[in-house]
Amino acid sequence: MPALPERLEITAVLDPRPRYRGTSHEDETARRMGFRAALLPGVFVYGHATRIALTGWGEDWLARGRAQVRFRRPVYNGDPLVVTRGELEREENGWTAEVAVAHAETGEVVLAGSIGLADRAPDPPKDLPLLSTFEPRLELQPGTAREGLQLGSEETILARDLVEESLADFHETESIFADRALIHSGCLIRKTMGDALGNLVLPMPVIFAGVGVQHLATAPVGVEYRTSARITRTWETGGKHYFETEEWLLAGDRPVVRHVRQNLYAIT
Repeated sequence: MPALPERLEITAVLDPRPRYRGTSHEDETARRMGFRAALLPGVFVYGHATRIALTGWGEDWLARGRAQVRFRRPVYNGDPLVVTRGELEREENGWTAEVAVAHAETGEVVLAGSIGLADRAPDPPKDLPLLSTFEPRLELQPGTAREGLQLGSEETILARDLVEESLADFHETESIFADRALIHSGCLIRKTMGDALGNLVLPMPVIFAGVGVQHLATAPVGVEYRTSARITRTWETGGKHYFETEEWLLAGDRPVVRHVRQNLYAIT
């Protein structure tokens, strides 16, 4: 078992991008939503949390690793962060450790969860349904998200230039992605999230609240990808409306990762 780092120190960086317009990742929209400035995308914070797994387990983690995270506090551009992990524990099918990301100056925990490495990647279901993206998109109002709703997607080639842009966004320095022509775990979340949400018109810019990830195989650059997604759960608490999506990403006809993602989509 390769040694995993116990602690990493990172500075949150949010580079301006045109695609952030109208989202919580630009100052104007974030302030209208009650935040003091643009939020670092949750997928970036996820990427920081899983760097411990990537540094220690490398390509094995990209092929059969897992993670479960919940975002607890906003992260802003320039925030100093500390990533820590707990003791490795043996489970029935691999290893797991608690992981946390905290603000280095205040100690406030901004992400909590776990990382793990399966002995063997689980088998995906057969014949995952693949639909076209809704046209027109389905408008959701608070409380109208429906469990079991299957969502559509279109085939997209994740080409080298797009993947390199994603690595730059994440400020990722691990050489494995360039050396092995593989796609970053955070880029895969971006892909399935974009595919699923591309079917919907929501009352506000969605806030990424948490995700469970199970890698099934490495994801190569330059292949056609498509997402099989459905809404699996809906709930409301304190006027905040959520839905959960299960998203399987396929490279050609081969599933490479499963995401179970929690989305805050309305506040009443």
